[in-house]
Amino acid sequence: MKPYQTPLLIFAMLCGLIGPAALADTQATTHFNVIGGGSHNYTFRAVEKPFWNKTLPDSSGGTVTARLRGLSESGLKGAEMVRLIRSGAVEIGMGVFAFVAGDDAFFEGIDLPGMAADIETSHRVSTAFKPVLAERMAERHGVKLLATVPYTAQVFFCRDPVNSIADLKGRKIRVRGRNMSELIKALGGSPMTLPFAEVVTAMQTGVIDCAVTGIGSGNAARWYDVANHLYNLPVDWSIGFYAIGLKRWQALPEPAQRLLQAQSQVLEDRLWEETAKENHSALACNIGAPDCQIHRPAHMQVSTPTNAEKKVLQDAVLKIANDWGKRCGAPCVERWNATAGASLGVSLHNP
Repeated sequence: MKPYQTPLLIFAMLCGLIGPAALADTQATTHFNVIGGGSHNYTFRAVEKPFWNKTLPDSSGGTVTARLRGLSESGLKGAEMVRLIRSGAVEIGMGVFAFVAGDDAFFEGIDLPGMAADIETSHRVSTAFKPVLAERMAERHGVKLLATVPYTAQVFFCRDPVNSIADLKGRKIRVRGRNMSELIKALGGSPMTLPFAEVVTAMQTGVIDCAVTGIGSGNAARWYDVANHLYNLPVDWSIGFYAIGLKRWQALPEPAQRLLQAQSQVLEDRLWEETAKENHSALACNIGAPDCQIHRPAHMQVSTPTNAEKKVLQDAVLKIANDWGKRCGAPCVERWNATAGASLGVSLHNP
């Protein structure tokens, strides 16, 4: 800029002729390519999309922008997300801890099956365990954890009636993740790993009898067309994450780091808030209740475990958690007990 131009710029700013957006164009900009969650999910449309497309750019005066794509549009499966983020092949990505647990058993600690009966408890556990996970992800995997991402309660969509836990015995049940498989075995079922998109056909043809997924996701995918019965036992909450490669993070200008850190908390808070609303509405929609708002109304029959049945689960839940502790190791259990466990009032055995 030539010397005689400076007074003109200052004069224009004082007169209101140049606003923040126009001034931002004179500054260096940071752009992110982002892989989000499934675009069929309610929170993708209600939270993720507006955050990356508008909230983040607006909060920066246009100096930080992003392009968001859903996981299915990216052609990725999800299990490879941590490795892709670390390598820089994905700049910012969303993953589910159960899907990437093959890279590190430590990831499973945020969402052990049967530990959180409601979303408030799940949020408390996630908040307690998040700093530990952030440290682990940075030191062991070269990625920086930005935000936790919840989904609705992972419950049972079944073709035939389920009136109690005992009715799950002998049934072929679609699951995702090792710990979920162990819980299904403990309940007497036969776990089967199956892609989400194949569930409807598999249930129609009798390959499976039930499938576990988010109470909202199942409705969005119209599983109620083939599954007439909902067993409202939250297995877990399919907790996920948004993360950025550590090298990419360290290369960012400090103002961009501060902005992304602060806004990631905004994203996390909104995701938990909206998922809690969705969880309530999704149950109402699946059973055709009047307060159905977010999803499609259906007419499933619902059963909820009694307090006596929930007590039956406790031994199985603790055994699975302690088995996880053996795989993860003593330092892992020690950190879990001090954070997630303390928030639950649960202490796992030191392996």
